[in-house]
Amino acid sequence: MKSKKLLLVGGTNGSIHIKNYFNLISAYFDDVLVISQDKIDFHHHKTVNFSIKNPFVFLWNVFKMKRIINKYKPSVIHVHQANSFSFLTTLANNKKTPLIITTWGSDVLLLPEKGALYKYIVKYSLNRADFITADAAYMKEKIIKMGIKNKIMLANFGIDFETISDSSIKENIIYSNRLHERLYNVDKIILSFSHFIKENSSWKLIIGANGSETENLLKLAEKILPKNSFEFIGFVNRKENIENYQKAKIWVSIPSSDGTAISLLEAMAYGCIPILSDLPANKEWVKNNENGIIVEDKLEHEFNKALNLELESVKSRNLDLISKHATKKVNREKFYSIYNKVDYK
Repeated sequence: MKSKKLLLVGGTNGSIHIKNYFNLISAYFDDVLVISQDKIDFHHHKTVNFSIKNPFVFLWNVFKMKRIINKYKPSVIHVHQANSFSFLTTLANNKKTPLIITTWGSDVLLLPEKGALYKYIVKYSLNRADFITADAAYMKEKIIKMGIKNKIMLANFGIDFETISDSSIKENIIYSNRLHERLYNVDKIILSFSHFIKENSSWKLIIGANGSETENLLKLAEKILPKNSFEFIGFVNRKENIENYQKAKIWVSIPSSDGTAISLLEAMAYGCIPILSDLPANKEWVKNNENGIIVEDKLEHEFNKALNLELESVKSRNLDLISKHATKKVNREKFYSIYNKVDYK
């Protein structure tokens, strides 16, 4: 029997997501080779430069990817994000091997709006995929509106159901763990917390993750927040991240664009009241003022609205949503079903 081999292509900025996805589906395959922009530490891999800034460098890397495909002979190629990663890979593959593209959010929601070239890159890639996945119905609708007629399945990477707890002791903590990039508006969280804490002095803001804006965010917090009211903890391991969810009464995420964030699913599972930007994908999980808050006003006012929600009711409702739609088991089966359909085509 022919061995099942996966060529998994994903970006460095999302390497933790690629790692999580690898852990989710690797058991399906006899072998997996990861292709990334930079080095990774969780599996054997090769690096390719996916930048489109220099056409000659880009073309050289198309041929490099073509050589990798020809030598490795994968059963399936699975690319994460419909951007230069998928564009380069589809050019190199030239429809020889079944190809799946998993969209992440900004690739289909924002990138096509940046100009004709980027729109072409996204559409070209998606049109040449055998299967597409999106983690929100809104993203699926956006893809269809581009004129893409390929099969699209709703799926996310899921979270571990076994570790979910609904009996944790909550503290007056607001937790933010999205990347420190302009897209995620962490500066607005800090500014809003500076107003909120004036009337709620017992609360603390914990800021996880890091990014290109970390230094600026830290300076802002040191300038406008009381000394012991905040903490920057950087990237933490899974155990510490879960502990922070379990302690926090509120989890806040207000990006300008997003699909279904795994961190949102985790926050809901561990009993945080989610405060989210007014985006279609977020509304697929949270009904405003019922199982979370959708930001419609100044963020500091939304913090106060969250305090008016009945915490135990929110925890119970969100845990039910997660157990039905967002566990690793549920979503692993979705991705396996795709591989069953495209493998050995």
